[in-house]
Amino acid sequence: MDSKLLRKYLHYLVALVPIKLRRLDAEFFSFLSKLHENENKSYEEMQQYQFLKLKELVISAYKQTVFYKIKFDQAGFHPEQLKSLDDLTKIPMLTKDEVRNFGKELIVKSYKGKIYSDHTSGTTGKTLQIFRDKKTISREWASICYQWERVGYTPYDGRVEFRGIITSNDDYNFSPDQRILRINLIKLSSQNISAVIDKINKTGYKFFHGYPSGIFKFTKILVENNLNIEPEALMFASEILYDWHIEMIERAFPRCKMIAHYGQTEKIALGAWMNEKRYFFIPSYGIVEKLMETGELVATGFINEVMPLIRYKLTDTVSEFLSTPLPGKPALFPVIGSIAGRLEDLTYTNSGGIVPPALVTFPFKDLKYISACKLVQCSLTDFTLIIEGTAKEAKDELVSLENNLKTIYGTKSIFNVEFVNQIPVDKSGKFRWIENRMQVSSS
Repeated sequence: MDSKLLRKYLHYLVALVPIKLRRLDAEFFSFLSKLHENENKSYEEMQQYQFLKLKELVISAYKQTVFYKIKFDQAGFHPEQLKSLDDLTKIPMLTKDEVRNFGKELIVKSYKGKIYSDHTSGTTGKTLQIFRDKKTISREWASICYQWERVGYTPYDGRVEFRGIITSNDDYNFSPDQRILRINLIKLSSQNISAVIDKINKTGYKFFHGYPSGIFKFTKILVENNLNIEPEALMFASEILYDWHIEMIERAFPRCKMIAHYGQTEKIALGAWMNEKRYFFIPSYGIVEKLMETGELVATGFINEVMPLIRYKLTDTVSEFLSTPLPGKPALFPVIGSIAGRLEDLTYTNSGGIVPPALVTFPFKDLKYISACKLVQCSLTDFTLIIEGTAKEAKDELVSLENNLKTIYGTKSIFNVEFVNQIPVDKSGKFRWIENRMQVSSS
């Protein structure tokens, strides 16, 4: 039997086992219960909860990691100095470069279980490795489901995904065991939109989840072809959500609930907006601060006990920042206006199809010798890759990088490479890692 066909049948066999038994473990339900329990606490009680979690985290980091022992001692800080949340600013801040350069030294020495690793998507042009365990994954999923409850989603519902790369030429990838229908964003066009809609209708899935630019692309094709579909909710993730995205999407789905998720591979701050167009953060997930001088977010995560990230500079900048909760929502704070740090442009394939920015991050993961990279689109086929480093170091990785980018943009793509000592950054340490210099309408 063909291996692809065999995998398909296995997916359907596994799907016969209830999803609760396959994915939702005791840690998931325990943390979800804690999130609901904390809803009933006052702001003062939640601050005390955060302080106790912070104290526990800082003591563990100081005693159990090589990196923090040295860092804290050099900064003249000791965990005993923490008497309340007001002492938070005494803790030295952590940078992305420190995590990138000393990642394994941030792992607690006492941890004995299996450790997994992820790489960030590189929205600053540089990836870094994050270590975590299975409990971290379960807590993260519980927290996301907790947010999605606001639009009616449950952990057992199926989803249509507009995110991730499908390497085959298929219109979509269906995983009945995970209850996920993933749409091929690279191939999605007017030519296959009807087939995609037919498959969505056959699954009966009413919750759409994905990159804002991916859902925008789907919406734009729907409108252009006078087609209709009515999801129950749109759940945005991983990118900034532009006003012109929202305007078209709201016209196409006027009765659809929407929620926009803000999170990171580092898993240290989690928030979402709905009708208010402001992000409400989950204080049980971590502490979120704003640096007054730059507007940059700094966060301390609670769900990863393997690799504590304490006062970590996210490099995302924000406007409005309310440290206290709004009336009626004591369990959600801080409250943040627009998050402007993720500066990304839409780019296009050789044939003119929209490419979601977050999709472009995949070829940049796991790079070892290319320390930073910026992609500039000059025309449908001409691109410039601006790379920090030398041609000698980047030679082998550059071939792989260009081939992976051609998978996304098309085989006619030409990549002109420029090597620089350093790509200029803004005051928060971030640069526009994707830039479109074409004259293309966004409507």
